[in-house]
Amino acid sequence: MKLRSIILFLHLLLFTSGWAQDSILVLNYDEYLSIVREHHPISYQAELKEDQGNALVQKAKGGFDPKIYGEINQKNFDGKQYYSRINSGLKIPTWFGLSLEGGFENNSGEYLNPENYTPTEGLWYAGVSVNIGNGLFIDRRRAELKQAEIYQNSSLIEQRLIMNQLIFDATIAYWEWFKSYNMNEVNKMALENAQIRLEAIIQSSYFGDLPSVDTLKAKILVQERQLKFEQTSLELTNKRAQLEVFLWEDGFIPLELGPYVVPNEYDDLLSIQQDQNAPVLLDSIISAHPEILLFQNEIEISKIDFRLKREELKPTIQLKYNALSRQTNTGPIQNYNANNYTWGAQISYPIFTRKERGALQLTEIKIKEQETKIIDKYATIKYKIESSFNTWNSLSKQVSIYSKAVNNYELLFEAELELFEVGESSLFLVNVRDQEMIESQLKLTDIIYKNFVSMAEYNYQILGF
Repeated sequence: MKLRSIILFLHLLLFTSGWAQDSILVLNYDEYLSIVREHHPISYQAELKEDQGNALVQKAKGGFDPKIYGEINQKNFDGKQYYSRINSGLKIPTWFGLSLEGGFENNSGEYLNPENYTPTEGLWYAGVSVNIGNGLFIDRRRAELKQAEIYQNSSLIEQRLIMNQLIFDATIAYWEWFKSYNMNEVNKMALENAQIRLEAIIQSSYFGDLPSVDTLKAKILVQERQLKFEQTSLELTNKRAQLEVFLWEDGFIPLELGPYVVPNEYDDLLSIQQDQNAPVLLDSIISAHPEILLFQNEIEISKIDFRLKREELKPTIQLKYNALSRQTNTGPIQNYNANNYTWGAQISYPIFTRKERGALQLTEIKIKEQETKIIDKYATIKYKIESSFNTWNSLSKQVSIYSKAVNNYELLFEAELELFEVGESSLFLVNVRDQEMIESQLKLTDIIYKNFVSMAEYNYQILGF
């Protein structure tokens, strides 16, 4: 597919530069969508969503990164060292709400605070701090990581939605181009037929077989069809320009369609018509729909926030314990004594907890609102899928029915033309039959267009592209 896309690029450039004016290139629908998927700028933008989700997870995991720290404070005055405090270490936060810490401390000086005294060779410490109230089961760091992982999943879902919207917009542009091209071709053929009849009528009038007024009528008909052909040619030019919006090379180089690039013929497009069977497992399709999944992810994120808010109703109780050991030649571990340690406890609790209870209630209300929205979204998606399928199914039948009607209009026109040639009909009736045939062809083109658009809308609703 990549090679075929490159070949198509070369053809497009040849047509644009005027090097291939004697041939026609069909822009295949499937290859067109392949170009859009691989080279449109929005497809590159969609890839950034995945990178964004990965970056959020990486950022949240940073809350559990080990940290090294170090500090030195000294004061010297009048030749005296008042104090020298050196402290460095490593702190390791863990998923279970406790932190491990270890380090080395060496303090000295004539006016050092006695509580900061350490042996001359320094003092090693290692210990743990843990929250046994607020923060025991969940804290801000754990909540952010869980939410980031959900955001990461949502970014992949958003990527699917972005690409689905891009392909849908590109598909609609293709069918509008298809419709404009075929309507222009019908009007072109109608003009050519009117011009041929005009020449024949002029000849017949010259020899006295037809009145001269028939020549005037034929000229008026040619002028009317020239006007209609000019209008559809303008429409085709605009739809071709609209289609070019979706044609890029590597997301940076816009491509142009030459005038000799045409869409598929209808018969060649029948293969893209999928089986028109109503989805049996409609509920399963809707449950796995990206928009539903995004709503569910938002609810999960709010539930994590709810747990955190409920945790904050508990008092904050932090316990800390550090084992101490002096620095010796044999090492700190060999000289460890269980009687050398520091420990502490810290507790805080707002008396009325109005802020915490208010935040909890707001989060609970938010979850209820989201659950209500997802029910409404479910019903909306179900309706859109069923409606688009019903429309597509009906229009497919209309195409089949009206194709036969167009054939009958063509037979009727040919019969009227034969009667006119043998003198048993009038130019008025020939023009009426001709106009009926042209209008039927235009109407069939419009129904075919609507049929493909309805198929695109169905695929858009179920992400079937």
